Amino acid sequence: MKKLLSLLITTLLISSCTSPTKVSAPGFVAPCEQIRLLESADKSVLMGCLDGSSEINFHQLKGPLLINVWGSWCEGCKQEMPYFVELYQNPLFKNGQIQMLGVNVEEKSKEDAIDYIQKSGMSWPNLEDSNGVSKSIFGPGVPVTWFIDENGKTIDIKIGAYTNKKQLFNQVEKAFGVKL
Repeated sequence: MKKLLSLLITTLLISSCTSPTKVSAPGFVAPCEQIRLLESADKSVLMGCLDGSSEINFHQLKGPLLINVWGSWCEGCKQEMPYFVELYQNPLFKNGQIQMLGVNVEEKSKEDAIDYIQKSGMSWPNLEDSNGVSKSIFGPGVPVTWFIDENGKTIDIKIGAYTNKKQLFNQVEKAFGVKL
């Protein structure tokens, strides 16, 4: 009986030290061609796609679109990323009804961003802000999440990290008027 109890306690201790949010599949750098754009915009703030395919004018982004600004060095970004990975598996995102776009900021190298995407399980398009131009839009801190409507207008903003999945999912439902 003591051996069984000892084995049970050891198993519980070991299992309690593992991460509850394991990546089910490796991420990949998705192309930006799937991002919908308005035909024109009054302003121009260009950011390159992390896949190297093109540049996108932030002011031409057309929703419904969720934008998450992140950095691989950011602890809050690391904390919330599993929630975004899970959210992106929802059919509303997978079928493109709602788009998701990442904006990577302040990385030491493009390779650091790509490595983080792969390790965290991200599979949506990401822009690269290698020169700090996004600070004029999103502000100086990360993470930040923006919600954009079909006309390219900002309808909601979340400054700081989501501390649980429910926070993120509830804000998506409210901002876009959907049920996840």
